[in-house]
Amino acid sequence: MATNTCDLGPRMPLRGLVRMTPERARRGYRLTCFLTSMRDPAARAAFRADPQASMAAFGLSEAECALVRNRDYDGMLDWGASNVAIGKASPALGTTLVERGAKGRGQTVADFMTERRARNEGQAWRF
Repeated sequence: MATNTCDLGPRMPLRGLVRMTPERARRGYRLTCFLTSMRDPAARAAFRADPQASMAAFGLSEAECALVRNRDYDGMLDWGASNVAIGKASPALGTTLVERGAKGRGQTVADFMTERRARNEGQAWRF
């Protein structure tokens, strides 16, 4: 049996990291379905026209609606929404992956990008 000899260093808690559990996945299923539906241009248009009616059509609870209204991405993850679904809904929610990353770290987009560029210095790819 092979063993892992790679030293990855000490374990560090990561802010915004949420362990997906079956309970969270079940609780977040409705929200995930709603977010994923935002891939459809008609669903995005309906959401822009009347966000509350759009969320009600999916049967979202008040807690789920508040997460969407507040663009609380960490809260959505904690609730059990899929990170991929949140990404699919980003255009409808008026945000980008970079903006979500900055918000999750409590930074401005400019500070987030400055830090990303510095940490990726010397890598083959660039921001």
